[in-house]
Amino acid sequence: MISRKKLLSLAVLSISVLTLCSCAGVKPLTAERPAEEAFRTALKRETSTLNIPVEASTSELAKVLNQTIRKNLYKGSTKTMGLAADVTRNGLIVVSAADNYLYVTLPIAMTLSNSMFETQAIPLKLKFKVKAGITPDWRLHTEIYYLGLSDLLAEEVGIGPLSIKPRSIVEGIIQPVERLLSGLIVQKVNDMFPLKTQVAKVWNTAQKPVLLDKNYNAWLKLTPMEVMMYPLYAQNDRVRFSVGISTFAELVVGPEPASPPPLPLPNLKLVNTFDKTFRIALNADLYYKDLLAIASPLLLNKKFDSDGKSIVIKGLDLYGNGDRLVVKLETQGSLDGVFYLNAKPVFDPQTNIFSVEDVDFDMQTKSLLLQSADWFLHGTIRGIIRDKLNMNLTQQLEQTRQMADKALARVPLVEHVFLKGNIKGLKFNDVIVQKDKISIQVYTEGESAILFQ
Repeated sequence: MISRKKLLSLAVLSISVLTLCSCAGVKPLTAERPAEEAFRTALKRETSTLNIPVEASTSELAKVLNQTIRKNLYKGSTKTMGLAADVTRNGLIVVSAADNYLYVTLPIAMTLSNSMFETQAIPLKLKFKVKAGITPDWRLHTEIYYLGLSDLLAEEVGIGPLSIKPRSIVEGIIQPVERLLSGLIVQKVNDMFPLKTQVAKVWNTAQKPVLLDKNYNAWLKLTPMEVMMYPLYAQNDRVRFSVGISTFAELVVGPEPASPPPLPLPNLKLVNTFDKTFRIALNADLYYKDLLAIASPLLLNKKFDSDGKSIVIKGLDLYGNGDRLVVKLETQGSLDGVFYLNAKPVFDPQTNIFSVEDVDFDMQTKSLLLQSADWFLHGTIRGIIRDKLNMNLTQQLEQTRQMADKALARVPLVEHVFLKGNIKGLKFNDVIVQKDKISIQVYTEGESAILFQ
């Protein structure tokens, strides 16, 4: 007979063999890597405007006209047969601006004569209204309207046996004076406002990266697209053309960005108004290796319990796929294996915190777990990943904003041409997932002006 001691030993041995066989039959679960998806290649871009204010006072314009308009304005026949007129300038021209018109008062002295007599010089003031504009091909033009005389003048004057109508005579010779005045105003406004020349300087320079800060190797990269202008502003004795270059603007830290092939100055786009906001895109790159360095101490070799079971995360990796962040986990414990989750990267512009949301298992992993470890699907791991994968970017963004603000105080573009800008705040624009990093774009908002000095 088999002794009781031997029976007990056989039983223990049988249980041990069964246990070993059972353990040998449990294989780690390895989910397939998610199918690769295409990445979005570019961040969204917000347009920016380089403002080019070109302004002068009406007193400056009047000074130029007074230096230019000759004394003799007209000498020749009138509509009255046999009667000639001699019109000369008789004082300083006065220019004012209101309701987007220039108002010009031209003092004259008019002498009438025929073969028998000559009148004394009659002092008068001619009044004109001028509307200036510019065509898409950069040609300045004016429309001039005769408003009449600023002085009372009799409709009819008798000189001996003759009766003449001086007001009608003035109105009859006003056309050549108008032509003279219109041509001179166009010429002098062109001299005072060399729009095409000035805008071309800015346009050509804007197509090349501008070094903002040598210490940080920070560059302002502009991509000009079109030139806009709205009608002449003439108000309160100020004359102003408002020109804006629509462009993309971004701050690039590192080597000098490549310059695209230069584009010629385009025709003007005439508009009633345009957005004068100057925006500079600031990109914060969050590399997965840096995010891993933050998350690994919080997740690796940590025990996590769920529904009476527990796992330890032994491996952790992050990478991009399409528009999602992929989290690769290697676990031991109640569940051994390799699994994949994906998450949507988000950025909170109020707190400057990068985080993830919509954390869920990849479809391949989900299918595998449904068959073998359903409990893990509904456990706490998704919430843990969501809570641990975050980074505060306040310091990085604020440093970039201050760099842009300081550098834009006065940026030399070309000789005697400067860009001056101010920054009022930061706004979030876009997040893009890439193979080795996540790029977060915010942009500064403010105003800019091109200074010609």
